[in-house]
Amino acid sequence: MEIEKIHEDKRGSLHRILFRGKEFLIVFTKKGMLRGGDYHKSTQHDVVLIGCMEFRYKKDGREEIKTLKAGEMIHFEPGVPHMFTAKEDTLILEWLDGEFEKSYYEPYRKLVEK
Repeated sequence: MEIEKIHEDKRGSLHRILFRGKEFLIVFTKKGMLRGGDYHKSTQHDVVLIGCMEFRYKKDGREEIKTLKAGEMIHFEPGVPHMFTAKEDTLILEWLDGEFEKSYYEPYRKLVEK
């Protein structure tokens, strides 16, 4: 198993874990900060490990919002744009069914970059 810090900024930090050829991300996000604003070619899975995270996403042309606490999980199908807002300091575990790649969904990404 290999663990590497890949990014840190005012929002928090991202660490990559390589385990048996699979890539996982540990994402720490400070309360009130946004992340994401993207979509993927494969299904994305997120588990809240600590804290509380609001997940906002577009599915079938409608925006949906789900708030998850520690121990709860969400899945985003391929092509579903999503964005997260930490309701408190939050740690999530994230992985994709396929290789890691992303495309930005500009309406969400603009909010994340503010």
